[in-house]
Amino acid sequence: FSTPCPVWDVQFSPVGHYFASGSHDNSCRLWDVEHDQHLRSFNQHLSDVDCVQWHPNCHYIATGSSDKTVRFWDIRDASSSSCRLFCGHIDTVNALTIDPSGRYLISGGQDKLIYVWDIAAGKKNKHI
Repeated sequence: FSTPCPVWDVQFSPVGHYFASGSHDNSCRLWDVEHDQHLRSFNQHLSDVDCVQWHPNCHYIATGSSDKTVRFWDIRDASSSSCRLFCGHIDTVNALTIDPSGRYLISGGQDKLIYVWDIAAGKKNKHI
């Protein structure tokens, strides 16, 4: 696998076969391991994609960026546009996790803040 720029994070999907990468060119890429191919790119961030995280159902990927946002992508959507945008960080987002139920997304950033987001509601639940 080769990309045109540095890669900051890679994560396998919970069921294998696919992985996502976050890159210096503001994109997240979806890859198929078994067929050695790039499947799709997600390109709406305005700066580096520093971290990626899979939703437990494997239909979604969350990305954190130097543009201070978190985006949530439906990998089944051929338009490759984000289905949720989470704003609140005032510096780079460099850590993400999703709880096992898939309800909450947690982001951590260089701003020394941790946010808990309600994915379905598309809004911040709390910050720490």
